[in-house]
Amino acid sequence: MYKKIVRIIKLSLFELAFSNIYWMIRLKNFNFPILIFRSLHFRLGKNAKIIHRAGRLHLGCRWDISRYKKSDLTIHENGTLEIRGNMKIYTGCSIDICPRATLSLGSGSISNGVRIVAFDKITIGHNVAISENVTFRDSDNHYIVGSTKPVTSPIFIGDNVWIGINVTILKGVTVGEGSVIAANSLVNKDVPPHVLAGGVPAKILKENIQWKL
Repeated sequence: MYKKIVRIIKLSLFELAFSNIYWMIRLKNFNFPILIFRSLHFRLGKNAKIIHRAGRLHLGCRWDISRYKKSDLTIHENGTLEIRGNMKIYTGCSIDICPRATLSLGSGSISNGVRIVAFDKITIGHNVAISENVTFRDSDNHYIVGSTKPVTSPIFIGDNVWIGINVTILKGVTVGEGSVIAANSLVNKDVPPHVLAGGVPAKILKENIQWKL
């Protein structure tokens, strides 16, 4: 049993090392700022860019008591991933950075099962805590005849924001610094700083709040 456990640990480390060495060589960058974990499919389109400002992105990692799930990050043609701090995105993630779009990541953690689709720009601040199965999508993708609203509009998540489980953040939304979004909420309008917001659609439930891990 002991030998089997050691073998599994060694195999996991080998797979982790191989994936990252492959991308270091392919991109000719031995300071590659992404640590890629198991069961993650990582794809780069033509002229896709990874801009490293600070820190490192841990992509597809897992909790100690959980297992690795299928994960995916695709940076399409001329898309951009910007890394501005130490960010952990846990296993089961599905991230699409569409052609000419940008995903800009600060620091903090994004739990299992996040779904991020950037058609224009999605910016996530520093010291954020994003719970399981949260969705970010900055485009409707379809026009409603007669509507004057844009189909696509950037999303901005401020610093020190806590987003609860199963929340959906839609196009054009800014969530202000220090705010909390309650579980199962649908956010389709701006949320000011330091408030608790929740519901479908989300409304301000409490003002002048503070939270901590």
